[in-house]
Amino acid sequence: MEYDVQIDFQLLDTEVLPKDISKRTGISPDVEMLEGERNKKLNLPRCNIWSIRSHAKSDEVADHWGELESVLLSSSDDIKNIAETGTAKFTIIINSDQRVPSIMIPPAMSKFAGFVNAVIDIDHLQ
Repeated sequence: MEYDVQIDFQLLDTEVLPKDISKRTGISPDVEMLEGERNKKLNLPRCNIWSIRSHAKSDEVADHWGELESVLLSSSDDIKNIAETGTAKFTIIINSDQRVPSIMIPPAMSKFAGFVNAVIDIDHLQ
């Protein structure tokens, strides 16, 4: 049975602009958008978004964290300082119409989430 599991780490609604987060951290994000950038009339997105997503071909959260860990840890102090001006969030994305796999969050991921004060959201897409 195959699952499509990913981790998306986001910095939302921070005082630091998304492009400046990329410069400060040296991390190339998957998403870098200003509030209202897609459609200013509808004000989407509703806040600034900077995010990086895993792409491991695995249904193990640990494999996805392993892909993001060194990138995020190399800038952990900057990320923590930026997150204090907005919201930090991990989303564990499960894209499956079948049984949800066991979701075990690695201690190192929990430790980093605590360090930057990030919530961990598990989102099961169907």
